Amino acid sequence: MEHRAAQLQKDFVEEFGNLYAAYGWKRLDGLIIGLLLARAATLSLDEICEALGRSKGPISESVRQLAGRGLLRKTAGRENRRDYYAIDPDVFHHNHLLNMQAVRKNREIAEQFLSGETESTSNAGMRRNLREMHAFYTLMESFYSDFSARWIAEKQRVNELGP
Repeated sequence: MEHRAAQLQKDFVEEFGNLYAAYGWKRLDGLIIGLLLARAATLSLDEICEALGRSKGPISESVRQLAGRGLLRKTAGRENRRDYYAIDPDVFHHNHLLNMQAVRKNREIAEQFLSGETESTSNAGMRRNLREMHAFYTLMESFYSDFSARWIAEKQRVNELGP
């Protein structure tokens, strides 16, 4: 039974690596996030390296970037002179907010080019595409904003249920 649990955890970590790679992130970022979600505990940089079978340099760089994005956090651990990391309690919401930034940027690009020199008849197709792009990302941005507010309330409800 223990072997099955270990294999399930390994598969979960691999899937996170694949998922993050599919979204254009480094696969290693997804592996680290998956590992910390699967272990649900703080891990030292050395423990992360060992679990993923990777060297310290790339792991250290990824951990630093993930912490900067609000997906991980540095925390106290068993040994004072080591850095330990845990999944940020708001990892899913922070990831959502990162996606929301991309949506907002798409809307802003559409606005920028709609207000520019796209008025000539030779750019009629571009204007049409930009108007559609703007409408799409404006609507998506409103959904993301509504979702964010609803998630905060839902997370509180879920956490009130206890472990």
